[in-house]
Amino acid sequence: MRIDVHAHYWAASYLDLLAELGRTDLPPMARQPDDLADRLAVMDSVGVDYQVFSAIGLNTEVAEPAGAARAARHVNDLYVDAHRRFDGRFLGFASVPLPHLDEAIAETERALALEAVKGVALPCVVAGKAIDHPDFEPFWANLARHGRTVVYVHPVGSDSAVHPGLGEWNLGMAHGSPLQIAVAPLRIWFSGLSTRYPDLQFVFALCGGNLPFLYHRQERAVKRTLAAHRGPGANRPSPYQGVPMDPDAPLAGVKQFWFDCSTQDVPLALLAAKESYGADRLLLGSDETHASLVEAVAYVRDSPHLTDAEKTAILDTNAQSLLHLPDRATAAVVR
Repeated sequence: MRIDVHAHYWAASYLDLLAELGRTDLPPMARQPDDLADRLAVMDSVGVDYQVFSAIGLNTEVAEPAGAARAARHVNDLYVDAHRRFDGRFLGFASVPLPHLDEAIAETERALALEAVKGVALPCVVAGKAIDHPDFEPFWANLARHGRTVVYVHPVGSDSAVHPGLGEWNLGMAHGSPLQIAVAPLRIWFSGLSTRYPDLQFVFALCGGNLPFLYHRQERAVKRTLAAHRGPGANRPSPYQGVPMDPDAPLAGVKQFWFDCSTQDVPLALLAAKESYGADRLLLGSDETHASLVEAVAYVRDSPHLTDAEKTAILDTNAQSLLHLPDRATAAVVR
């Protein structure tokens, strides 16, 4: 079964609501038609059974708690509507109005009960704090009550100018976004978040950005640090204290995460991701509407860096293992 886990749908009504709530930085290119029939036709042309929407990508935060809750509810309900209008083919990772904890927990409870929702979507950073920040612990504790829940993590454009040199010429989007999503898995592992809540299933966009290319460098750096803190004369606690880390494989926790392959512009990213995480942790992702689903499928199907078995896993079985979606024929009978 072929599932695209990385797709965006920002309906006009959602963008209008964000503007009404005070947002002035929304790009006109984000506005999309409500008729999804063309998108469904593209899915059919490349054998994609389901596409999972998320609103993350734009900065969807709203400062006022009630407004943030209203916006999250609106876009989540749009995904439910798309699910119903198109025979269940469209699903959603729910938006939640962090950093407002009470509102985020309330929308989590509501959204996860909706038929179209298959998890929650989060940015790498919320209100200037990484999503593993202790302030968000009540949110995580509540989410973990739901058991095996998917958490889809995606960079946000307005947070991409993370270095003073990235503010012009769209450098932030090209370089800052891959940096955001590369740091997020490491923080979630090093902070102990994924250890405290082992049932949560973390999925990171864009093959984890720069991480596959820096994976072994990061691993060596951790090993050196661990060795220094075990050595003679070490008088400071390890920065990794409390993380159940194998000194010989200190990033093993990262290999338990999932990563979508929406990196069609970089063929070597698939090779680096395969060698870093393993092909069994990679998922089909298109990044529509910013990119092409047709190209995303061809990117995996035609890759010289993958075996036929690995291509089949990435295109047709890994996401099914994660999301446990029914075969479309079975789903039609159930409905």
